Amino acid sequence: MRLIRILLIINHKPIKMKNLFIILFIASSFYSLAQEITGTVRTSDKYSNAIKKMNSEYFKNDFTTFKKIFSDDATFSVNGEEFSKSQIIEGFSMHHKFYSNIKMQYSFVETTFYDENNNNQVWSHNWGLWDGVSKRTKKNVPNPVNVSFKWVDGKIVNASWIYDPTQLNEEIMASKK
Repeated sequence: MRLIRILLIINHKPIKMKNLFIILFIASSFYSLAQEITGTVRTSDKYSNAIKKMNSEYFKNDFTTFKKIFSDDATFSVNGEEFSKSQIIEGFSMHHKFYSNIKMQYSFVETTFYDENNNNQVWSHNWGLWDGVSKRTKKNVPNPVNVSFKWVDGKIVNASWIYDPTQLNEEIMASKK
């Protein structure tokens, strides 16, 4: 009832009721579609820096930081397939058997510190363009990669790598001939 009185009072002005409803509808749509702030994103925190250090060591076929920052019971996924910690190290080390000059042409690492709406989780994300020169074909092989890391008590407990394995699979198959 109060809303009707307010609308009647407003209606005496030159604004037509129809226009008022349109304005109210649009305003409420913006409000309802607004995303809730769920955390803080940082790029130079200890977690992001650990990922950057791990990456720089990987380029040298060194897994020292990798072994330190992953929990012993962490879960690992590469393109949806589950692997153990030792299998991940072995697989990523194998890259150096097939490629030289491994680097990231560009890489962006950020860590999101979620609030209580998301159980105070901490996730680091790494987007980049992996690049290496095939030792077999001598061709440059760029490959976009996306990695997510879930942190608990200062250790990574879950990691998921997503990239196109086509070129790597070709190198593996060629080495078996």
